[in-house]
Amino acid sequence: MATKITFLSHASHLFETPRVRILVDPWLVGSCYWRSWWNYPPVRENLIASLKPDAIYITHFHWDHWHGPTLKKLFPKDTLIITHDEPNTRSVRDLRSIGFKNLRLLKHGERFRIEDVDMTAYQFGLFLNDSTIVMETEDLVLLNANDCKIAGSSLKHLLSRHRPIDIALRSHSSANDRVCYTIKNDDKFKNDDPSHYTKTFKYFMDAVKPRYAVPFASNHCHLHRDAIQFNGMINDPYKLEAQLRNEERKGGWELKIALSGDTYSSDTGFSIDPDNREYFDQKEKHIAEYAEVNRDRLEKFYDVEHRAAITPKILQRFEAQIRAIPWWSRFRFRNWKYQVILTLSAKETYLVVDPWNCRVTQVDAPSEELSKIFIPTKIFIDAVVLNMFHHGSISKRNRYLFNDVENLRLFERFQDELEKVEMEAYPVRFSYLSKLLLAYVRRRHELLVYFKALLLKLRGMSMYKIEEEILKAN
Repeated sequence: MATKITFLSHASHLFETPRVRILVDPWLVGSCYWRSWWNYPPVRENLIASLKPDAIYITHFHWDHWHGPTLKKLFPKDTLIITHDEPNTRSVRDLRSIGFKNLRLLKHGERFRIEDVDMTAYQFGLFLNDSTIVMETEDLVLLNANDCKIAGSSLKHLLSRHRPIDIALRSHSSANDRVCYTIKNDDKFKNDDPSHYTKTFKYFMDAVKPRYAVPFASNHCHLHRDAIQFNGMINDPYKLEAQLRNEERKGGWELKIALSGDTYSSDTGFSIDPDNREYFDQKEKHIAEYAEVNRDRLEKFYDVEHRAAITPKILQRFEAQIRAIPWWSRFRFRNWKYQVILTLSAKETYLVVDPWNCRVTQVDAPSEELSKIFIPTKIFIDAVVLNMFHHGSISKRNRYLFNDVENLRLFERFQDELEKVEMEAYPVRFSYLSKLLLAYVRRRHELLVYFKALLLKLRGMSMYKIEEEILKAN
């Protein structure tokens, strides 16, 4: 009896046997990240209408994988939701808050059998835990790495526990906001290397040696007028294919571009719709049509953004989030401030953020001395209320003007600290630390990866090169 995979969207697929249907990372309707990200190609309604999963697996807590509107709109609240058991409870708490109570949490490396499918989740990432999922039947082994940067000893350990991988899925483009960074009076500054994503895709597949490698979790576009210019920077799967055309592939893996509506069967192989290529060969035309179809939704959202207004309570709440960062972590920011300029509302607002003293002060005019972060007012408000500044940056709708590279690095470190607040590492609690330590008993191979990364960092290597070096060593 055949095992079937149906590719649904940016990072979602249906894994199906005659006995069970398991849906992974369902973002299937609408947009995410404040109307910035949209599935590309668009997901056809007939694909959504036919979905009746027995279980849903969620790899991690980013909205293009953990999509609240999709979960609330399409699935009964008694649907089994499976995810990984990480030290913070944010994902689980939010699932319960929208009505899902039938939850199954998998520890790192724990095998869970549902009917005729074995599922094994592997965590990776110090504070923002992502997960890789291996799904196995008698006739197919799928490794879905999505955005997870699993590498080194952790990846070797994973591969040692399973039969050879038939199909591996991995992201192949940027999801961060580094392309939005600029340095004052430095037109040559670049903080993002598009070739890095192609290299890490290749090195990962060389390590895994699947039969088929599928570019995944990067097939989206931007329709909001703030971000539409970034469509040309997305490393789409056909760009990836061209970049890898003459590269030697260890293990002889074959690249397969499988987009929304395409399928794979263990009996008959891949079924690929050739019309999907048109979306990338004529990308500007199709994105313009896509934006036109969604013009009313976009215009309504532009109006909502225009009416957004900051309040003293929002600023106080942001200050409280900064205070959650321990003083010893804030100490590095004692001589540093930056300015936030809130945009796209009826009136621009100017804030000065002082992380050391945990103060956010509204001022009358922009500063010539401070680095500036331009954030749409609604995104700033939502990021504070939801405690999700990390998601705000993923939208690619913020703009950054740093006085110099040192200011940029300080801001990145501060954002990392806010992310720890978001993921419940701060304020420091014994319950979180004990869970983290217990988790690393199972995740001990990951510590070896961090140790190697630290040694490379001390040698002056960039994070880009560190990831590439560790993957190449596999």
